[in-house]
Amino acid sequence: IDEALYNGTQNGRLVTSLPTALRLGSDGKPVSLREIAERGRERYDVFCLPCHGVAGHGDGMIVKRGFAPPPSYHIPRLREAPVGHFYDVITNGYGTMYSYASRVPVRDRWAIAQYIRVLQRSQNARAEDVPA
Repeated sequence: IDEALYNGTQNGRLVTSLPTALRLGSDGKPVSLREIAERGRERYDVFCLPCHGVAGHGDGMIVKRGFAPPPSYHIPRLREAPVGHFYDVITNGYGTMYSYASRVPVRDRWAIAQYIRVLQRSQNARAEDVPA
């Protein structure tokens, strides 16, 4: 079993980068990080946006209707968390968030985790991060 791919860990520690297996599609062709993130955005919009909001600030429609807000992805603790943390939370749940393992396939969980990284970068970018 590919521990990194299926558990989000390597030698029992959360992984800090996407598992290598994600970089190859089912057809054996390479998959770019951009393609993974785009798939993640699609899946995020379906499964995560209702609570976490468009930009990941924890201000989704469910929260506006009275449910407790999840933490913003932009707080230091989550900006510094390894990407394996987000995969683990999607897989196993955390706090009041329940597991999505039965609803979201493994590769889509990783794609969402990659998209969360994109959201984090978009909200915390510096001028030097923007191409000329």
